[in-house]
Amino acid sequence: MAEKKVTKKKVVKKAVASKPVKKAAKAAPKAKPVVKPAKAVPKKAAPKAGPLSEVVQKAVKFLDDRKAENIAILDMRPLSSLYDYFIIATAANAPHLKALSDGLQRLCKNEQYEGYRAAGTGDSGWVIVDYDGVMIHVFSFEMRNLYDLEKLWNDAKRIALPKA
Repeated sequence: MAEKKVTKKKVVKKAVASKPVKKAAKAAPKAKPVVKPAKAVPKKAAPKAGPLSEVVQKAVKFLDDRKAENIAILDMRPLSSLYDYFIIATAANAPHLKALSDGLQRLCKNEQYEGYRAAGTGDSGWVIVDYDGVMIHVFSFEMRNLYDLEKLWNDAKRIALPKA
């Protein structure tokens, strides 16, 4: 028998047609907001002129009138970029602490100090009211001794209470 000669089949690669490049779609025009932005409500800014701001004076007067004890004002301006003053006071008990906190928040509302914040409860022993560079700390006696902010911020200048 005659031997068959096996030859390799030559494979010719076909040229692949390049795909057409898609053009970038034009961006759709931005949709206008459905809701109109609210108009800015004018707020009463706490003046920072003078040795004590209006907020500090009114808060200290409120605390003094409501029988808060050991009221201290610390000038934080040289030490903190967040706060100008700390006001620290002690409440006689948990209901007194809650009443002072509620009253300070009412004071902020009545004076139209927009943007104040409050944290803590009478039961926690520490309430903070924060507005425009003034942080008001009202403590129970035990919590004030525990946290001892005056010692923590002993570099802060103590300011004498304003006279009524």
